[in-house]
Amino acid sequence: MPELSISALRVVRAVATHGSLSGAARTLGYSQSAVSRQVSAAEKAAGQVLFVRGARGVRTTRAGEIVARFATETLTGLDRLDERLDELTSGPQVRIRVGAFPSASAAMLPFALARALEQFPRMTFALTEASSPQLVDQVVSKRLDVAVVASGPGLPQPALEGLRLSPLPGGELMVGVPRGHPLAGTEGAVPVRELAHAAWIIGKGARDEPQFGAWPTLADPLIAFRARSWLSRFGLVAAGLGVCIIPGFLAPVVPQSISLVRVDDPNWLGRNIFAITRNDGVENNEILVRVLQESFANQQRD
Repeated sequence: MPELSISALRVVRAVATHGSLSGAARTLGYSQSAVSRQVSAAEKAAGQVLFVRGARGVRTTRAGEIVARFATETLTGLDRLDERLDELTSGPQVRIRVGAFPSASAAMLPFALARALEQFPRMTFALTEASSPQLVDQVVSKRLDVAVVASGPGLPQPALEGLRLSPLPGGELMVGVPRGHPLAGTEGAVPVRELAHAAWIIGKGARDEPQFGAWPTLADPLIAFRARSWLSRFGLVAAGLGVCIIPGFLAPVVPQSISLVRVDDPNWLGRNIFAITRNDGVENNEILVRVLQESFANQQRD
């Protein structure tokens, strides 16, 4: 009695899934005649009809259902075998749960993860976006492995005691102005007094979510609009309806219709950004932290 080949099992599974020879052919990249031959070979090996052909495709017989189920189990087992053998030379996949505050998630973190995957292709990531205090709680409770958090004036101060802190560059704040604005294209930093009469577009969110407001040291700034998302804030600035604070690390994703301006303000103490982990010495977490530091430093130089 002929045996069921791996190729025949793949075809049986595909035909049962799609309910047609043509659908299976498209999925597998075979010709329809090749699929038909494999089905015939499978039926010969099984000694029973597996599919009944009709005007609208094929119907799986009881024997066909059994063979299709066996094909799924067998092929899944073979895929797992390939993964196990691959791990002998490449190592197992490593899943790291990583989080960041919203603006860092928009620019800093994606470039860092791309760099990590270039160096360590076996890494996989589960991403979380939340406020810094929430991220700290999730690292402490072991729901996250690594998190990017911010600390400084105007921000809720997360309880960082007992955690491993790795400083990251990128705490500079800039001001986004429309391309036609008088300050657009200014070389060097502008004195903060030149922003005193600007109309500001600020963040909007839940009460416990820190948001970027007007420039921190300005007294009684004019608030023109409140917008929840960065995309909305960018649109309002580009339309000439105001200016907004933009973290320097967001520069790679700021639209070309917005010009970034540095601010000279001796009263502004700045913010700090950290990668945080637990003090448990997990090597893969420490590897990711080093990649984050390298990536963030390269973004600042660029």
